[in-house]
Amino acid sequence: MSDVVDYFFDLTGGLDLVTPAIKKKPGSLIAVRNYEPHPKGLQRIDGYERFDGRPEPSAQSYWVLNFDGGTATIAEGNTVTGASSGATGKALVAMVVSSGSFGASNAAGYLVLTQVSGTFQDNENLQVSAVTKCQANGTATEDGASNDTDDDTWTQDAIETARALIAVPPTASGAIRGGFVLGAVNYCFRDNAGGTAGQLFKQTTSGWVSQSLGSRVKFITGTGEISTGQTVTGASSGATGVVTRVALRTGSYSGGTAVGQLIFATITGTFTNGENLRVGGVTKAVADGDSAAIALPAAGTYRAIVHNFFGQSDLVRAYFTTTTGTAFEWDGTVCVPLITGMTTDTPSHIAEHKNHLMLAFPGGSLQHCSPGAPYEWTAVTGASELGIGEDITGLAPDVAGTMVVFGRNRNSILYGNDVSDWVLQTLSKTAGAVENTMQQIGRPIYLDDAGLRTLDTTADFGDFRLGTITQSIEPLFKTKRAAGVTAVASLRSRAKDQYRIFWSDGTSFTVYLGHKKPEITVVELGITPSAVWMGEDSSGNELLFCGTSAGMVYQLDSGTSADGSAITAYARFAFTHCGAPQINKVWRRGLLEIDASGAISIGVSAELSYGDPDSVPMLETSFSVQAGGGFWDEAVWDQFRWDSPIEGTARIGLDGRGRNISLLIASVATYEQPHIAHGLTLFYSARGKAK
Repeated sequence: MSDVVDYFFDLTGGLDLVTPAIKKKPGSLIAVRNYEPHPKGLQRIDGYERFDGRPEPSAQSYWVLNFDGGTATIAEGNTVTGASSGATGKALVAMVVSSGSFGASNAAGYLVLTQVSGTFQDNENLQVSAVTKCQANGTATEDGASNDTDDDTWTQDAIETARALIAVPPTASGAIRGGFVLGAVNYCFRDNAGGTAGQLFKQTTSGWVSQSLGSRVKFITGTGEISTGQTVTGASSGATGVVTRVALRTGSYSGGTAVGQLIFATITGTFTNGENLRVGGVTKAVADGDSAAIALPAAGTYRAIVHNFFGQSDLVRAYFTTTTGTAFEWDGTVCVPLITGMTTDTPSHIAEHKNHLMLAFPGGSLQHCSPGAPYEWTAVTGASELGIGEDITGLAPDVAGTMVVFGRNRNSILYGNDVSDWVLQTLSKTAGAVENTMQQIGRPIYLDDAGLRTLDTTADFGDFRLGTITQSIEPLFKTKRAAGVTAVASLRSRAKDQYRIFWSDGTSFTVYLGHKKPEITVVELGITPSAVWMGEDSSGNELLFCGTSAGMVYQLDSGTSADGSAITAYARFAFTHCGAPQINKVWRRGLLEIDASGAISIGVSAELSYGDPDSVPMLETSFSVQAGGGFWDEAVWDQFRWDSPIEGTARIGLDGRGRNISLLIASVATYEQPHIAHGLTLFYSARGKAK
């Protein structure tokens, strides 16, 4: 076939539903689910898995430990302990006996363990509940199966065993209402069992643990400063407590006008309204109400930031709003309600801008604390209030030295550094942000009635321009509006240069911003977030979380599955005419370039001539592709496969006639690592002009 021509194109461009078919970029998409744009091309999405602080299911492995001298079986699920080493592991399967018998006390074989802690020693007794069952014959070998079938089976069993342990925050009810990451530790909010108050939960190696928020007593007419660690006594009540935080809101001690709160981990007795508060027998202030436990409000929407207002490196704290109560500060141990002095003290949005804590209140009120003092809300020391004329739907601080204040139908820009030179100017009276859709990836990105917009700086310092980035998928926005589908959440992934917006129908759009033009695909996770949040682990790696109405927290971009279920993904590429739109072609074959970390299975099918019913579609063909290889002495050990090529290639047999061709790739997998399709070469023979 000397007349065969080859035509290569890369698989970039994202979903394009508006460009005329004949003009579409080869490699762009006309339909997609669960693939996302990638710097190299198109990647099947990462998985997600439930989270509560226990080890990630996808990170689990198994160990094979040989034994002899067996006197009794070890059942699946038993915890095995080395009597000498103290090492432990859970039996994935029942003890496998290869020779001997329990009756003769000489049974020999192997154990398959997971969740191993410590190192088992050769010849030590292996016990279950302190009863010896056998002796170790050697040490445990991680991933020590003798064949691929057992390796796959036991690996998957270890993953699902770990997954089954992870649970929702306990003694609670309803949806996850928000969360944050502080000091590489994940926290989430969920209402109590009766739905009468909110609770703060912290991840631990044993799952979510509800946090004690302590108690407080408000004070007035403060004449002497009280310090953290001092014991305060009520002159009338005799109540006592050791102070864990002092939050001065207004006034001064020198003038005898200090007003604020004292925070305690515990209080013995009850401080009573109007009594003197003493330290070492000296009156320091007067109680403004009885002492009370600090409580979070029920039914709130929690939004949080993490910031250090105090300079010292160990004073990074979380600040969050609840929409149904005051804002709060949390440092991992101490919780401080932030009292602004508003009659209805229920801020809905929060940000930090130029070392001011910014709070948005109903009615378009934007208030901030005194500089670097999140407890102080008094004009005397630099607190202030500004108004934008409608309810605030989002705040974007530090945008070219300004802060953008979003309303539903307008955008405003806050210029200046503090109350001495603030200037709030309206940018647009017609373009505003839908709540829960604003994220910053260098520039603010948000949803309004025109689709997803960006707010970019111009060449003139301090000036901005609006731009719409989703023209290519405008039909999808129209469909969602017509169906009453609403945006429920958004997040940004700096690690992937992505903006993601989640919809009430369970779908989401992923917008990749790493190429010259934004590229967009559609994702269907199978869950609808009630809240999303972001953070970093101790190594600076990005963490993405979402909570659901059922109360489960999931870590996004983690694992290979949809929390144990298969991920179904497909991508249909635009009809491609290979530069000759009116030439009939006999399609011979295709070569799909694949980047993968191991063996994957994909299916490929094709349509011809814009899906002309007279052109028979090609049957789907399945491929197993091996990739992920590397060069000896160059690649990182244990991060490549020595028996695999560096790049995988799927050879696609084509047999059809038409002017153009559209290929579809599909994947259904639970335990495969995501693959990247990055290039396609088509081979064809020209057969004259189309009639």
